[in-house]
Parts: sequence; structure tokens; C-alpha cells
Amino acid sequence: MVAAVLCLSASVALADPTPAPGISLPDIPGVPSSVLNNPIVQSIINAVGGSLLQTTTGPTARGKVTYFKRFDLQLQTAPNVYRQIHLHQGTVINPRGANLAPGKLVDVSGAAQSDGSLNADTITVQ
Repeated sequence: MVAAVLCLSASVALADPTPAPGISLPDIPGVPSSVLNNPIVQSIINAVGGSLLQTTTGPTARGKVTYFKRFDLQLQTAPNVYRQIHLHQGTVINPRGANLAPGKLVDVSGAAQSDGSLNADTITVQ
């Protein structure tokens, strides 16, 4: 009997569709296909996609250090986008004496490799 009352009260509490007082739920409209097919919107999407591609394949990269050990560095250049960076004897790290550590924001320039990695010539710690 007690179990039946608890189940009934739980189902009533779950079935209440009204939000808590003071919380308003906004209407979230869908994006019509006419907007997505607009040439201006397409050019913006292409520009953003091109800049993301540049940060993952070009001669420069900017991101947060996620891994560093001796001559290997990994950057997170965008959410869920990572790039391998290879250091070598002579890679310049600015400012002089700065430490590379996970969580630090860095700018890297060097030579892009065919596998998408980057051979770093200069690393600037922000």
C-alpha cells in the first residue's frame, strides 16, 4: 500500500509540465533552409570553416597546451581539435625561460607537415 502511494506521487510529480516559478523557457525556433542556402550565410560558414582548417593544417597554430614532453607538444586548437607540434634543437620559446605546461595558451609558427603536424621554429607563450 505504501509502495503504491509512493509510485503514484512520483508519477504525479514527473507528469507536472509547468516550470518552477521564476524560470521562463524561451521559444527556440528552427533555422529555415532558406537562411542556410543564403549566399551571405554560406560565405560566413566557409570563412569560419577555412579559419578552422588553417589552424589545423597551416604553418601556424594557436591553442592550449594539452601535452608536453621534451620534443613533443600537443595543442587543442578548437573544441575536440588537436594538433601535434614537434620541437627541435633551436626551437625558440618566447618569452625566454618560459615553461610549456598543460593549460598554457601558445602561438606556434614553423613548417607544416603532410601528416598535419607542425615542426615548430618559434613558440610564444601568452
